[in-house]
Amino acid sequence: MRLALWFALLLGGNLALVAGLFLTRLSWRADVEPFGRGSPLLQILFHPERFATPQWLRTIRRLNLLGGVLLCAAVGVLAWDIASVVRRG
Repeated sequence: MRLALWFALLLGGNLALVAGLFLTRLSWRADVEPFGRGSPLLQILFHPERFATPQWLRTIRRLNLLGGVLLCAAVGVLAWDIASVVRRG
């Protein structure tokens, strides 16, 4: 059961972050250098206002926040599982 929960949280977090990045790419500002291989992904995730148009910023920020929360929850489930194994043996 915990494995399924961990996998669902991990998958959901990654999908939310990728969706936020995808929306950022779709609403890319014209005055910023186009998205490419050298684009700073962490800066795009943490500061979408520098890259996306204002109309999509709220949605992008919510997706990024949701993705981060889900990934943190997945790490929490993993830590809980490790702690329970250490306590048993």
